[in-house]
Amino acid sequence: MKRQYGLILGALLVVLVLFSFAKQDIKHDSKIEKEVVFGKELAYATVNFSKDSSDLNESISEVDNELVKINSELLALEEEVEVVHDETVASYYHDKFDGRKTASGTIFSNKEYTAAHKTLPFGTVVRVTNLSNEESIIVTITDRGPFVKGRQIDLSKQAFIDLTKDLNKGIVKVKIEVLPEEYLEKKSELQEEMRAVAVLPESFDLNEFSL
Repeated sequence: MKRQYGLILGALLVVLVLFSFAKQDIKHDSKIEKEVVFGKELAYATVNFSKDSSDLNESISEVDNELVKINSELLALEEEVEVVHDETVASYYHDKFDGRKTASGTIFSNKEYTAAHKTLPFGTVVRVTNLSNEESIIVTITDRGPFVKGRQIDLSKQAFIDLTKDLNKGIVKVKIEVLPEEYLEKKSELQEEMRAVAVLPESFDLNEFSL
């Protein structure tokens, strides 16, 4: 984790140093492109400035500071995430469980993003990451299981498909992390703040931010 933070901070410094040189050649443009750091991700963002700005360089500096601040808050939010399984095995529910009552009392649906875990409290929101392709999904614990040695989580079929793109394997090695309270809301707010500062390319997905 420390090494990742070092890489992130290093990337930030490189971006800001390179961008400081770019400022010297900007006189009348009201729009420029720059690299923005999102956790481990780098993206080119178009930063818009008011046409009647009397000091473009000052505006650029303010944008730099705001992006660094937001990115730091995103990293701080990620530090609150608790890893409960570095590596374990996930499976998925059979269709026969569709419509049945779970241990928490809710009705199970293979189309929803829920999961079963042996010990985590009901209502716990967890992030499950496929260790073979780094794809992640977020599910809520609503049931108990799986009751097979070596497996720690049973995912709904929809969640498993999103994670693996393949139902033939049946199981997949994953990392499981418990997300802090209001994690999704806080992350969404920070992402909206970032979008308000920089216009990102359509292909860049802020929801892929992770450590």
